[in-house]
Amino acid sequence: MNLILLASLTLITLALSSNVLQAQEAKLGNEKISGVNYLVGTWSCAHQVGDFSGKYKTTYEKVLGGRWLKETYDFPPGQFGGNPQPVTAEALIGYDNRRGQWVRFFADSVGDYFSIRMKDTGNGWTYQYVSFFVTVPEKTGADATFTKKSDTEYVIDGPTYPENGKQVTEHHQCRKQ
Repeated sequence: MNLILLASLTLITLALSSNVLQAQEAKLGNEKISGVNYLVGTWSCAHQVGDFSGKYKTTYEKVLGGRWLKETYDFPPGQFGGNPQPVTAEALIGYDNRRGQWVRFFADSVGDYFSIRMKDTGNGWTYQYVSFFVTVPEKTGADATFTKKSDTEYVIDGPTYPENGKQVTEHHQCRKQ
């Protein structure tokens, strides 16, 4: 009888501890996503990649119970790598409580997709592209950097990659409308 009582109390304690940890993780995730509320809204962006430059709009909104940011890109014709058609894209950005890092999943109307592991920098993130299909080893450093200049301006520098026989680096500057 005492053994059954002890086992029952142990199970109750474990269940309560698990609930407390889940509540703490949820609170941390909510705090992290609340810390980027300044992004919610529409932004006008200019970008340069090598000799190409263009403009696009991006809109952020909270989705999926407020735990994720959805970013929607709208590139006018000719503004996405010279693509003659308009291009749209969406990204989901969220905080992984268990790993203590941000994640980002991107897909566009051209068929491109990628995932990114993001690390806090204090005024933004560093991006590290990760592959679903390992063909080359992951880099140890950042591929790109998102820097918050103010609640109404941010820049993204990177990634760098070969294009038309030379190395180019993407540069984006966005201002809130």
